Amino acid sequence: MLAWIPGLPLAAFAVLILVGRRLGRASAWVSVAALASSAFLTLQLTPHVLDGQRLAVSWRWLSATDPAWFLGLAVDRLSWVMLVLVTVIGTLITIYSIGYMQDDARFSRFFAYLSLFCAAMLGLVMANHFVLLYACWELVGLCSYLLISFWFEKPEAARAGRKAFLTTRVGDTGLLIGILALWVTAGQLHLGRLEEIRTFFVLRDQTWWLTIISTLIFLGAVGKSAQIPLHVWLPDAMEGPTPVSALIHAATMVAAGVYLVARTLPLFTPESLRLVLWIGLATHLFAGTVALTMTDIKRVLAYSTISQLGLMMTALGLGAASSAMFHLSTHAFFKALLFMAAGSVIHATHRQDLRELGGLGRHLPWTRALFLIAALSMGGFPLLSGFWSKDAILLSAREHAPWLMWTLLGGAAVTAGYIFRLYLRCFHGSPVASGCGTPHDSPAVMILPMAALGLGAAFAGFAGPGVFHVHGGLDVPMLISSSVALSIGVTLAFAVGLKRRVLVPAVLRPLGTKLYRLAANKYYVDEAYQRWIIGPFLDATAWLSRFDRRIIDGAVDAAGLGGWRIGQWKERFDRVVIDGIVNGIALVTRSIGHVVRRAQTGVIHHYLFWVVAASVMLMLWIRAVSA
Repeated sequence: MLAWIPGLPLAAFAVLILVGRRLGRASAWVSVAALASSAFLTLQLTPHVLDGQRLAVSWRWLSATDPAWFLGLAVDRLSWVMLVLVTVIGTLITIYSIGYMQDDARFSRFFAYLSLFCAAMLGLVMANHFVLLYACWELVGLCSYLLISFWFEKPEAARAGRKAFLTTRVGDTGLLIGILALWVTAGQLHLGRLEEIRTFFVLRDQTWWLTIISTLIFLGAVGKSAQIPLHVWLPDAMEGPTPVSALIHAATMVAAGVYLVARTLPLFTPESLRLVLWIGLATHLFAGTVALTMTDIKRVLAYSTISQLGLMMTALGLGAASSAMFHLSTHAFFKALLFMAAGSVIHATHRQDLRELGGLGRHLPWTRALFLIAALSMGGFPLLSGFWSKDAILLSAREHAPWLMWTLLGGAAVTAGYIFRLYLRCFHGSPVASGCGTPHDSPAVMILPMAALGLGAAFAGFAGPGVFHVHGGLDVPMLISSSVALSIGVTLAFAVGLKRRVLVPAVLRPLGTKLYRLAANKYYVDEAYQRWIIGPFLDATAWLSRFDRRIIDGAVDAAGLGGWRIGQWKERFDRVVIDGIVNGIALVTRSIGHVVRRAQTGVIHHYLFWVVAASVMLMLWIRAVSA
């Protein structure tokens, strides 16, 4: 049963990539059926997993006897949660895609890539060996490239796909080195034996190896989960189709990094966990402030995802893996819904710039209601799913350090501010754009999956105590604090985002303008990369190209020319001198032979004459010599 969970979407990919065109519109339902079947199989495992069992299957690879090279699939509580998210949310997004992609010329290919993406993610989650995990990890990166640049005829989409692929490769290189270091030092790569590996290093007083290895593993997570400084690919990935954005941001690619850290948490030391904490906190605050200034719907949500992933990494840095995974799960529901609702807005208006939108609530009532549920959940409205998971992280922060809790509460206010700015600018106020006709809500094939996600965004938080073993009751002081943060964020979104009021005192407005411009330009990180990394790299490659063309190629060409000229000289020397000598000797020999041949008359008395003459000449010569 375990092998069928990733196997069914993989089989769907094989079918669609081979005969998808012949299937036409039915190709989408092949993908839906495969993912839905995987979801059904995953749910069949629920009683066993919640009972604390660990289900596994393995097979031999590279060696028939060495168990270190037995690859396999395994499901425990942690991986089961991810399986539910990928299969259930993936199925809903695939159904939604039928309506969103209905007019696309490469309809069947899109669903083939989508199936492969989900199969790779399922394999990554279930992998019981680092080698298999890394193979699926790279396959997820490949699929993200194929889907982000799906509309490759658009230069922006092609560039976004390349940027995502190359940026995440930086982190993936760190992960690969970490895996190699783990094998060289511990000789063990089974994910089910991480506690044994940790004990191996502790007993030898080599925990510094654990710090190095876990930091390298975290570098892989930084790339996939778009943490500072490798976050720059995710906003540009919005150039892909909106269902791809929903899938990447909710249940697949960016979730892989958080899952990897949670899975390998036994390898982390206090030093590496501190790094995770600070990177996560910086990412949470950095991306949240940028999201406040974005005007593109999908880019607001992209920076929102980066910020929420930073919050999860902060929880992991605290060692609160349960709280981090709880928030990852609730985030998957409301973020998928937010992206799909944004896609519904784009589908209805063919616009995604907030400056061109407004007053859509009366035209898109279903989209508006579902967007509001997701926004409230993300903002931490009491009893909705985001409230429970965010408060679980805040409670962990309070136990660690009060300053961290208050910092995260500030981040929660920022979260509420940017998500309600987006909601209010889209669905309230006066219409801005013209020329797009009368917008209308999306068809049922798009609305129904959104409604199902709305239920998850509202009620998934109640699964926290039973599935994640996090605090299940209401902490009244925290309830009050998070509600105040939500209220502040919503109030500012209404006053500044919708009503355009300036609340900054006049004396501080120049500073406020500079800070706003700084955030609106994404703190010039892309420009810094362009100037200090990409630009110098391209200049270096251009210089190396010229060096190769002028020096290396010049030397090779000169050597070739010299060899050619030497060959020409040797050819002339051989023809004039060597052949001349040989031909001269042959000519002399031939001439002598010609003369001697004339003496051969065939008359005997002529031969006798020459014999007598030769004898006389010989005698005369002997006499002359002897005298």
